[in-house]
Amino acid sequence: MIDTHCHLDLPEFDEDRDEVLKRARNAGFEAFMIPGIEPDTMGKIINMAENEANVYFASGVHPNNAAELPPDWLDQVRKNAEHPRCKAIGEIGMDYYREYCPHDIQRDVFMQQLDLAAELDLPVIIHCRSAYEDLWPMLSHWLKGGHGRTGVLHAFDETPEAALKAVDLGMKIGMGGPYTYRKKNERRLEIVDAVPLESILLETDCPYLSPIPHRGERNEPAYAALTLAKIAELKGVSFEEADLQTTRNARDFFRME
Repeated sequence: MIDTHCHLDLPEFDEDRDEVLKRARNAGFEAFMIPGIEPDTMGKIINMAENEANVYFASGVHPNNAAELPPDWLDQVRKNAEHPRCKAIGEIGMDYYREYCPHDIQRDVFMQQLDLAAELDLPVIIHCRSAYEDLWPMLSHWLKGGHGRTGVLHAFDETPEAALKAVDLGMKIGMGGPYTYRKKNERRLEIVDAVPLESILLETDCPYLSPIPHRGERNEPAYAALTLAKIAELKGVSFEEADLQTTRNARDFFRME
């Protein structure tokens, strides 16, 4: 298994990061992708990638961190993206749920990073919360603008129809803990049913979005096995088949060695 979206650099893991990674590896996880959220915190992420086996990262600015960037922010994102352990531009996108950054600034920072991803031939990791109507036209136009452009819609929570439109343009759909929730979850179950297994990436977004039965606790990569078991159940395939396919998806998508 591969956790394609885990914030293991955050302070929530400072006291037991080694133990968290050990538990994940013992549970069958062979690689981890840590998305960036702003240039100032990338040093810690890069250090982890350089010193931990099979830890990779993405370079990018999260929309909630886009309000007060230094003048050379894009140059910093580019420099970090040239590191051999960097496999994507992300976590980028738009977030209208938390009003941390004006929408026009979010859109501008998002577009500049899409252009950088195209320049560097890297996939994008997309964060979208309560902003899909604005984000999708920009993203779909970018996807259609050049051969090989692709990305993953992280923590996808739109409609099955929106998921299929994204898949048709070569996107992957990131699925994590909320896909195990029982209440008011019909739409996510429909998304799992609609999206081909070949288009699904397994993720945690840890320390957030823990799956059942750990909801309300700090999330960690080992718990993603619970999400994968739910996906396998809904797809009517074995856990092993779901594991093999989603792992292949992640390795091919991020061009992991």
